Amino acid sequence: MTNPRHRSVPWTGQARAFTRRHVQQLRRNKLLVFLSVGWPVLWYLLTMAIFIEAPDPDQLGYVKAANGITYGLFGAFTVSVAVFAGEFARDLEGDRYRKLRAMPVSPTADLAGRFVAGTALGACSYLVTILVAVAHGATFELERIGPTTVAILALTFVLFCVIAMALAMGLALVITKPEHMTTIAVVVVLMAFYLTGFNGITPGMIAEDPAFVNYLPNSLATRMQIAAWAGTDSVEFMTPPEAPLSLEYGALLVGYAIGLSAAAVGVMTRFAYGGEP
Repeated sequence: MTNPRHRSVPWTGQARAFTRRHVQQLRRNKLLVFLSVGWPVLWYLLTMAIFIEAPDPDQLGYVKAANGITYGLFGAFTVSVAVFAGEFARDLEGDRYRKLRAMPVSPTADLAGRFVAGTALGACSYLVTILVAVAHGATFELERIGPTTVAILALTFVLFCVIAMALAMGLALVITKPEHMTTIAVVVVLMAFYLTGFNGITPGMIAEDPAFVNYLPNSLATRMQIAAWAGTDSVEFMTPPEAPLSLEYGALLVGYAIGLSAAAVGVMTRFAYGGEP
């Protein structure tokens, strides 16, 4: 008897096919295009115009750069959660997986395709926001950015997107109405952003001990990026707690990504591909 999960197409080929499918779906979604480009830029400009007091002119460029980074990750967070939660919930409600179960499809290839497509859209959101910040006068001293810094920026960004998408899959299981998902996802991201002091760059706005911003994924990744770019001696505006730029904090972020990815594989296998064809 033929195993229905026997793969006639290699895993990598399936993952590429799922990536193309998800990218095409995202390109047709005008709301997601707005969330990936206009949403973080709008919040960046509003924050700089309304909430940021005019600092020392010598520091203004660095403040704009720090806000460009945090709103870049805010945009990537919004897109990652909205994309994953919304698309996964729609696929579950539409019983699309009933058809896929009868085909030789790998659940992990489906999941990898979603991860790659979501990370690519998140990268677009991140880079657009950074470019707007540069055009607005943000100071990014490229001579300070070496291979190690680039590696930290890239790794923390990818891990951050993987964590956000894995969390979104759990959200999709709780919120079963896809038409409500984008709104709920945006609200969840906004709450996480403000309750952690603008993703951890303004811990002074937190009334109690703000040490937790070095341990939650969104604020940890943001603070690591800014510390890597500016140097731990130049980030007094986001201390205490001390900037989380050590192997222990890097290992914590990797641990989040591995643990939540394993949970995402479990969700995909159990709730999407686990039933009868």
